[in-house]
Amino acid sequence: MRVLAAPARAFLAAAFVAFPVGSVPPGDERASSVLASGEVEPVLRIGLEARHRIALDSGGPYRIVDPESGAAVWRETYSGETLAIAEGGPEGEPPSVYRIQAGAFSTEESAEAERRRLEQVYGEPAIVRRNPDRGSFRVRLGLATSREELSPLLARVRRDGMASAWVAEEAVEEKAGVSIRLVDRSFESLVTGARRLAVLPSPGAFVSVDGKRYRGTIEIRVTPAGHVRAVNWIGLEAYLRGVVPAEMGPEVWPQIEALKAQAVAARTYAWRNRGRFDEEGFDVCATPRCQVYGGASAEHPLTDRAVAATRGEIVVFDGEPISALYTATCGGHTEDASEVFPEEDAPYLKGVPCRAEGAQAASLLTELSGRPPFASVRGEEDAGRDLALLVASGVLGPGGSAPGTAAQAGSAEIRAATTALAALAGIPAPRGGPPDAATLASALRAIVEDLGWGERLGLLLSDADVEALLRDDPERASLAPPEARAVAYLASLGALRPGADGRFRAGAPPTWARLAPVLVRIGDSYEAFGLREGVAGAPAGDGRLRVISGRSESVLRMAASPHLFSTSGGRAVSSGGLVLWPGDRIRFRTDRAGRVDFVELCPPVKGASDDRSAAVHSWEVRKTRDELEQSLGRRFSIGEPRSFRVLRRGVSGRIVEMEITGGEGAVILRGFDVRTALDLRESLVSLEIQRDPEGNLEAVVFAGKGWGHGVGLCQVGAYGMAVRGATYRGILGHYYRGTEVRPLAVEGPAGP
Repeated sequence: MRVLAAPARAFLAAAFVAFPVGSVPPGDERASSVLASGEVEPVLRIGLEARHRIALDSGGPYRIVDPESGAAVWRETYSGETLAIAEGGPEGEPPSVYRIQAGAFSTEESAEAERRRLEQVYGEPAIVRRNPDRGSFRVRLGLATSREELSPLLARVRRDGMASAWVAEEAVEEKAGVSIRLVDRSFESLVTGARRLAVLPSPGAFVSVDGKRYRGTIEIRVTPAGHVRAVNWIGLEAYLRGVVPAEMGPEVWPQIEALKAQAVAARTYAWRNRGRFDEEGFDVCATPRCQVYGGASAEHPLTDRAVAATRGEIVVFDGEPISALYTATCGGHTEDASEVFPEEDAPYLKGVPCRAEGAQAASLLTELSGRPPFASVRGEEDAGRDLALLVASGVLGPGGSAPGTAAQAGSAEIRAATTALAALAGIPAPRGGPPDAATLASALRAIVEDLGWGERLGLLLSDADVEALLRDDPERASLAPPEARAVAYLASLGALRPGADGRFRAGAPPTWARLAPVLVRIGDSYEAFGLREGVAGAPAGDGRLRVISGRSESVLRMAASPHLFSTSGGRAVSSGGLVLWPGDRIRFRTDRAGRVDFVELCPPVKGASDDRSAAVHSWEVRKTRDELEQSLGRRFSIGEPRSFRVLRRGVSGRIVEMEITGGEGAVILRGFDVRTALDLRESLVSLEIQRDPEGNLEAVVFAGKGWGHGVGLCQVGAYGMAVRGATYRGILGHYYRGTEVRPLAVEGPAGP
């Protein structure tokens, strides 16, 4: 194929007319160089959101011209904000009509055959609608101004075996008589009579559309529904600079190999899908319907680097660009495309595990050895972690106080601990002699005063607060007011926990098991322990630990006997050994020699999948009968839902076919409709049905994993693979089986 069709060349040629010969055409040097020097650079048209009005601006003077001739429209140049308004178009959403979605087909011929059959059987008009999102053809039957009007026909269609038929909403056909009105910053305006205009910035400047900056040239065109849409004409590589960070935030997922995989997938998607929206005047849209595009406002140095490093590369199968679908997070396993999007069935879009397997998985483990665990004190199991941190940081000595036991803490030992912690925190050392610490309450009061928290007790707690916090403790009356305040305040922070009977036993002798959490809580407020957070990387071997923190990666030496803590039931559990998977979140500290002397696995631990670091790797939502009726009612007329039955699951466990029965009928959901009709994050879900005493459906609890459609590359999984050392080619080869990464083959521009 050629890089630029004739309309595209004419549009870019207008940029040369609009600016003096020899100047850089608007915004995108690469795109315009096709015309200037013959150098090949693919150009895409990105359709932004359609509205009744669009606000335009630029960092300097800009022009608005006729896209064919380059002649100025109204003024020679503009500065400041200019509004482009759909004169004669609807200010809100355009009116809708409704048709019955009867089926979807991969070819136009098969869709046309079904259209003719439906018209003959039902005596109602039927149409074929091309679905640019999937490249398929939808057959729709009937025409009405409301869903209710179609209910009899829908019921008949379903009785005839089309259980998945539903009512689709469409915008009205093209609205005539709409043109573009321009309103400048002085509120002067002109109805141009045009349905297309080009907005050209000064060389090196951007065009802003509704406050968001874009490279390249902006076309304003009237949509068939009577709105105005901005279309960004931009070179493919510049376009990707606004896609990759919008799709996979580099601040959250800062692994360059994962971002490179995303860049190649996005480039492949854009190249394969160019022209999908030709009827509407653009190639791909700027929303999740296609892939998210944030323009120049979204660009980031790390994703710019990923785009540049993979310049021109796409994924191919049998020499052709693949349908590079990708999903946010797949919940541990992707799904066959044929089960979610039947028209996208392809040998490279098969469900795969989102994790390392077999021998490879075993080779990725980092095994650490440490000192034997502290003996725990019953009821104070969490104290072991805090005692270890105090010992590692030098606040408590390894002997004497016997951390991890029920040994009583003496006044002199408490003062030594607070003095050491004050030095770490950079606050004044405690003054005076050892405190009176005969009881837990008096010891707590001494600690907060020694470590600079004394003012908090009077300022942040009232007498009523103290009474409320200690209401269930019968020892409250025996405590002196300052001691009661110390107990109440530390209890409110969770640093002091009551026993199973609700009592703090503040009059008992203090033990290190009770004091350690308090010392750690105060030390954490000062960031005194030097704790850092990161992600465990691939094994470094030889008594070393690989840690990834943001964009940086470090290999650290382990101390001879580090304190190691795993996680069990939400608690930190001391262990003489710790096994880390790449991607595990850890908290650690190093001694003065730079050796790691404390490591803990951060909860929650979510298994071994590469996408487990996603916030929505696992989730749960309860939907009431009314909520379900409302979401289903947007497409189906089955009345109040009564039962849900899973008919079939895919290779990943996703629901790919489900029957829902209501008071007025039933419907069978298939593929992607399962997720959208129920308004769920994913279809990888279990269902628990709740019923009232009369047996009526009350609610459904959906416990699920992942977010998205679950097909193709898993974005968070790509990050997880990169963390464990995979290259972008390895990532793409894992999710798109049997494919290759190759340079984009582009012919030169066609002749005039």
